[in-house]
Amino acid sequence: MSLRSRSGTILIIVAGISALLAAMALTFLARMRSDVEESRLVLQYAQAKIMLAAACNYVQEASRMGYDRYSESGSTSPTTGMRMDIPDFPIHEEAFGWVDTRTGDAGPFDREGLPFFPDSSGTQTRTDKWPGIGTHVRCPMYRMQIPPYAVKLTAAPNAMQSDNPSGADYCYPLLRYPDPMPVEDNFWRVGTRMNTPHPMKAASPADMRAAYRRHQEGDPTPVVETTGKAWFRLYRDGPGTFIVTCGAGGTDGFKDWSEMSAQDRMAFMDDARLFQTLRQTEVRLWYRIEWTAAVLETSYHNLHHEVARDHEHYLTWPPNSGHTWSDTSRRTQTWTRNPVGTIRWIQRLMTEPTNY
Repeated sequence: MSLRSRSGTILIIVAGISALLAAMALTFLARMRSDVEESRLVLQYAQAKIMLAAACNYVQEASRMGYDRYSESGSTSPTTGMRMDIPDFPIHEEAFGWVDTRTGDAGPFDREGLPFFPDSSGTQTRTDKWPGIGTHVRCPMYRMQIPPYAVKLTAAPNAMQSDNPSGADYCYPLLRYPDPMPVEDNFWRVGTRMNTPHPMKAASPADMRAAYRRHQEGDPTPVVETTGKAWFRLYRDGPGTFIVTCGAGGTDGFKDWSEMSAQDRMAFMDDARLFQTLRQTEVRLWYRIEWTAAVLETSYHNLHHEVARDHEHYLTWPPNSGHTWSDTSRRTQTWTRNPVGTIRWIQRLMTEPTNY
């Protein structure tokens, strides 16, 4: 074989190997992209299912936890018309269920049986705005810079001094700080056991009110990298039933472009195509749920949480019954987590509902 023939054979072999390597690299990159897309889809489904739990918690808490009525000096109650003359005194009044537990009417109502959100007549729950029947609310989820009533992660803010036996404060429970410790300073100061003045006396009443207001409100500014991840949307289609839309994506829960105001559209740079792209790449799941005022009787407890605390379960046992185990007869309400009603059922909707 001539030298020229050998060179041609080597070139063919090198070209073949190069083509094979290129094909393998292309296949590898395609598989990597497919894995990334599948992983993103799994993550979105997980986020959407978490939003279902968040929506159910919202429905439960909004049924009984109540609503802010009026908090500024001289402001007027939206239901009774009474004026409040105590400055900076917030009123947060209890509700009595989406279906009022006293009368069976569609709520929420206050203690006097008046709607928290009256219509123009002041007698009925309004239907033009949430939480009236036939209305919806959007709840984009994100992490705040500082949540309301945020506390520090300090495990023991009042730990006793144990490294200096000769010190005056050795092993004394001084209780210098609130437990848990608020993120907002609130004018608490470090002192010694014998000569510490009351920690709040160093500040004026106005400064203390302002500090408590900062602690109460926190800093609701969203952390940028946590926005556009997940949201849920509730549509109240009956006195105690709701359509839940769970989403993982960047639309913030808007149903479509026509639903948004001009101000809302600016969040999407007033570009309908951008919104539609986000809509097509996000995951949306629909459910229908029903709230009920029924709760677990407080004398029941989860017996296995006393004998096998390392796993979750759903067993309940009457602690006063004759067949209760001797080592599980202690009463506990730690796992009775439904003081504001329960979700009676959850129905998965396989297609997009007309109203949500």
